[in-house]
Amino acid sequence: MTTLTPARRGIAMAAVLALSTVSLTGCGLFGGSWDVRMEVRGTGAATITPKFAGEQPGSKLESLPFTAVKNVGFGFNELTVTGAQPGTVCRIFVDDKLRQEKPVDAKGATFCSANNQD
Repeated sequence: MTTLTPARRGIAMAAVLALSTVSLTGCGLFGGSWDVRMEVRGTGAATITPKFAGEQPGSKLESLPFTAVKNVGFGFNELTVTGAQPGTVCRIFVDDKLRQEKPVDAKGATFCSANNQD
C-alpha cells in the first residue's frame, strides 16, 4: 500500500477540487446561467426544433408566432425551422439581447444558434 506525503496529498486534493469545480460549473450549478428566449415570427405553422443548452431537441409542428423561454447554463442553443412561409424569421435572445436572427430560405427553412459562453 502506498502512502502519500502531506505535500502530495495536498496536490491530489487540489486536483480533485479543481476538476469538481469545473464539472459542476459546466452544469450551471456554480457557474453562470442565462435566460434564453427562442422566437419564430411569421404566419401559419412550421416544424420547430428548439434545443436549449444541455437538453435534447424535440421537433413539433407549431402555430406561429412561437416562443420558448428557459434559464440554462453555458452551452449552445439552437433553433431549427422547416416548412415555414416566406417572411418567417427565427431569433434567439440571451438575457434579452438579440444574438441571432435569420429569415427562412426559399425552401422555408432556417437555423439560428447562440453560445452562452460568448
